[in-house]
Amino acid sequence: MSRQPILQQYYTRGRQGIFRSNEGYDTVAKSTGLDNSFIKKTLHPFCVYDAPRLLQERGENDLSLYPEARVSFRAESGELVVGRSVFVGADFTGQRNTFFSHNYVIPAERRDDFIKEPAKIFGLRAFAQEHANTAGKELPMLAELPFQTSSVKDQRQWLRHIGIDERIFKQLLYAVMMSLSSKRKVYISLDGEVGAAAADARQLLELLYSCLPYEMRRHFGFLTYCNEPQSKKHIHVMFVEKGSIRPGAGFTEKDYVFDLAHERILQVDWQEGAHSYLDFAWEYVNEPRVLASFHDFCEEVLAGADTTFMLRLATYYELCALYLIEKGRLAVYEQNRAGIWQVLQHFLSQDGLVNKSRLLQLRDALFREETESLTNKKFPASEIISQMLKAYSAIPKERISTELVTFMMNVLLKGKTARQSGYVAEVYQHLSNDQELFGFLMRSVFGYKQVVKPLFEDYLADRLASFSKISQVLQEIEFWTETAPPALRNLFFMTATREKVISLFARERQKLQAALTIHDFFESQDGVSGFADELLDELDKSLLKQIALDSLSWDDFGKIMTLLEEKPQTFTGELDLESRQKLAHISQMAILTENREVPLPEQFFRQWDEKEMAIQQKLIVNLLGRPLEPDSFPLVALVFYRAELQGQDSFAYSDLLRFVGDNGGEEVLYSFIQWSMTQRMFFTGKYISPGYRQALKGLLLENRGRRLRDKEWKKRWFSVRHADFRKLLEEVRSETSSPLMKLFRGKSTALLSVIILLAAGAVGSFFLFMPDAVPVAPATPGGGETAEQPYPTEPVEFVPVYQLMLEPQIRPLHRTNEF
Repeated sequence: MSRQPILQQYYTRGRQGIFRSNEGYDTVAKSTGLDNSFIKKTLHPFCVYDAPRLLQERGENDLSLYPEARVSFRAESGELVVGRSVFVGADFTGQRNTFFSHNYVIPAERRDDFIKEPAKIFGLRAFAQEHANTAGKELPMLAELPFQTSSVKDQRQWLRHIGIDERIFKQLLYAVMMSLSSKRKVYISLDGEVGAAAADARQLLELLYSCLPYEMRRHFGFLTYCNEPQSKKHIHVMFVEKGSIRPGAGFTEKDYVFDLAHERILQVDWQEGAHSYLDFAWEYVNEPRVLASFHDFCEEVLAGADTTFMLRLATYYELCALYLIEKGRLAVYEQNRAGIWQVLQHFLSQDGLVNKSRLLQLRDALFREETESLTNKKFPASEIISQMLKAYSAIPKERISTELVTFMMNVLLKGKTARQSGYVAEVYQHLSNDQELFGFLMRSVFGYKQVVKPLFEDYLADRLASFSKISQVLQEIEFWTETAPPALRNLFFMTATREKVISLFARERQKLQAALTIHDFFESQDGVSGFADELLDELDKSLLKQIALDSLSWDDFGKIMTLLEEKPQTFTGELDLESRQKLAHISQMAILTENREVPLPEQFFRQWDEKEMAIQQKLIVNLLGRPLEPDSFPLVALVFYRAELQGQDSFAYSDLLRFVGDNGGEEVLYSFIQWSMTQRMFFTGKYISPGYRQALKGLLLENRGRRLRDKEWKKRWFSVRHADFRKLLEEVRSETSSPLMKLFRGKSTALLSVIILLAAGAVGSFFLFMPDAVPVAPATPGGGETAEQPYPTEPVEFVPVYQLMLEPQIRPLHRTNEF
C-alpha cells in the first residue's frame, strides 16, 4: 500500500484567490486533496507576517534582510503542518508590500517520519516565495520533501556564540518541556540583527527539538519569528523581535520569558541542582545518536501509556536514570538505590504499558547487584526492600522468583545474626504486605527445620507480644491459615497463640460475649479443627473459672450451654472443683431456660445439698424480672423451697408471699395466690397445706382484714374457686368483724324475735307520745290562702329498728315549732 502524499498550500495577496473573487489576501493555490474547511480553519490563522519594525521604518528594500518565519504544529485532526512565511515586497499592483506563505500538510500516518528526524522539518528547503497567476490554482501532491542536515558540529560552541551557556540551555529545555504539560508559552528574544536572529532561532529550535522525546514532539508547535509576543493556538515556543518584550506589560507575566537580548529570564521556576534528563541532554548535546537512542528507549517503554503521563517532564527524568543504568552507568544506581527501585516499580505497575521487557531485564540486573552486595555483607536498605518487593509483585500472574525468596531469607538471617532487630522487623513488614510472596517464603521456611525458629517462631513471638486485643490474635491466626497453613501444625504456634488468647481473655469484661466471638471465628475457618479444638477447650475452662454466675441473664445460660453441650467427658474431668460446680449450676439454669414447664422443687433440687441449693435459688432470684410476671411464678416457688422442712410444708410461705407482694404489687400477689390454688405443691390432699394456710391467713388478716373490706377486692377474693380457700376467707371475715356482727352471726333466731318486738314497740310509742300530732286543717272557704302544714313536706325515710341498734349514729328527725 503506497503512502499518503504530502499536500501544499500557497497564501498571498493576489487579484483573486480560491475563496474570494476580488483582490486581497487568500489561498491562491492548493493541492487537490486539501480540504477547503481545513485550509480556512487551520492554515489561514498561520498565514501572517509582520515585518520587523526597524526595517519598515528605514524602508529597507533588501529582501534578504527580512527574517523568514518558520512554523510547525500539529493540527487537531492529527496532521503535521510545516510552513514558512516571508516578506516579498510589492504585490502585483506595485504599491503594497506583501508576504507569501507556503505550507506543507503531512498526513498523520507519516508524521513520525518527520519528528524522528528533525532535519526534515528544520532543514526543509523546498519552500516557494511566489506564485504566478499563469501557473493555475492547483499544486501537486508530493511523495517526499527535500531537506539538508545542519552543518553545525559543535553545538556547545555554537550555543556559547549566541550567548547561551549550560545553565541557560537547561532552563530553555526545561521551559519548552514544561510548556507541553501546562498552558504556559515560551517567548524567546535573541540578540543580533533581526535576520541573523531568525536564522539562529531556527538552529536553536532544531537543537531543542532534538532533545525532546518523540511524544512531546508530536504535540509541539513553534514559530521562529514574530514581531512581538502573541498567544497563538498550537504554538508553544515563539521567537520574537528584539526589544518587543516589555517588562510589566502584563501579557507575558505568566509565561516563560527568555529576553536573551537583554539578559533577562523571567517566570522560569527552575532550581539549581540535579536535573537528570537536562544534565543528560547537555552531556550529549553533540551526540544526536545517543539522544535518539534514549528517545527510542522511552518510545518502547511508554508504548500504550496515557498521553498526559507521556508529556510529564518527570517521566523523562525517571526514564533517563533507568536508561543510563541499562547502559552500564551503575554510579547512577549507587547514588539513589531506593529511588531507582521506586521508579522501576512505578513503571512496571503501569497497566497501560504494553512492552515491559527492558524494564524486567533491568529489574533482574539490579537484583543481581543487590545479591552481590549482600554477599559482601552490605544490607539493602529497608526502603530498597520495600520497592524491590513491589517491583516483583507489579506484574500480575508473574511466577514468584525462587531467587528472590532465597535472597529475602538470607537478608532476614543475616539481619538477625547482626542483631538488627529493627531492620528485620521492617523487612518482615514489607514482606507481609505481599501476602502471596510472604506465603511462598514462609512455606519455604517450613521446608528447612534449622530456619523455622529464627525466621518463623521468633517473628511470631514478636508479633503476638505487640497484640493487646483478642481480635488481633484472631486476625493473625486467619492470616497464617490463608498464607501458610503449615504454621497451624507448628507446636510453638499452637502453644503461643493459645496462651495469648487466654491471657487476653482474662482481661475482657464481657467474657461470655468474647468467648462466643472466638467460637464463631473458628467455626468460620476451614482446616483448623485440630488446632481450634484444643484452644477452645482451654478457653471454655477459663470461661468457667472466671465468669460470675450472678451476672448472667437467662439467655446467657443458654448460650453457655451451647458452647459446652458437646464437650467430651474428659473436658469435665479436667476442671477444678469450682469450675465443675459452676458447670452444674449452669446446667440446672439451662434446664429452666429450655423447658416450658418448670419441674417441681423436690425434683429440681434433689441432687443438691443445702449450700448448693441456696446458690441456685440466689441465681434464680437474680434472673427474675421486675416487676414479676405470672409466667415466673413457678420460679418464685423454687426460690422459697426449703428441703430441710418435711412433707408438703417445704416452703418459706410467708417469705414467698411477701416477696411476691414487694416485687409485683397487689395485683400480681392476687394472681399468684389464684395460681397457687391450682398447684399440687401447695396442698395436702384436698386441703391447703397447713403452713401455706397459716401464711395466707396471716396475709389476709393484715390491717384488720383490709383486703376483704373493699367491695371490689372482696368479690375478687371470693371468686377464687377453691372450697378450702373460701372457707379460709370466711374465717378471716369472721375474725375481723365487729362484736355486734359476731353476736348476730352466733344467735340469729332469738335475736331476730327481739328485734321484731322492739320494732313494734318503737312504732307505737312514736305515734302515741308525739305532742304535736294534730289533723290537717281544711282549706279556708273562699279564701286565697292555704292553711299551714304542721309537718314537713319532704318524705320521711324509714329506718329499720335493727339498724338503729347497730348504727345509733343515725340523726333524729327535727321538728319546727312556731309561736
